[in-house]
Amino acid sequence: MFDYDEILSKAPVLTFEEAKKAHQHILSSVDGAGKDARELYNDLVNACISYANIRAVWSISTNKVRNDTDLKRTRKHDAVINNVDILERYLKQRNMDTGWRKIIGKERFGQERKRQGDFACYVAYICGLTAR
Repeated sequence: MFDYDEILSKAPVLTFEEAKKAHQHILSSVDGAGKDARELYNDLVNACISYANIRAVWSISTNKVRNDTDLKRTRKHDAVINNVDILERYLKQRNMDTGWRKIIGKERFGQERKRQGDFACYVAYICGLTAR
């Protein structure tokens, strides 16, 4: 069983509120930065959806399946971080707000890496709701 409050009590995860705030900042910056920024944002969204899918399946898989897919999951996580890096760099070059990166994390290891993965799951969740 999965319980959001229980997860929050056990691990330092990115909360829905934090993810929402970061996402709203991204959307605001992307809206002000033009067509190329929107394309980079779409690349990020695609990477997030791909990673969130494999992460969700991994969470309910057997140890054998986890071992077999672990490298692929890591690569998809790396792709999310790469796309976050690219979007942040593009927005900085245009003097747009990138304070959202402090919320989701910047490092490629430890808790900040995990928070960026959490953010990917949040973005995939929002995309799923948008498709209603």
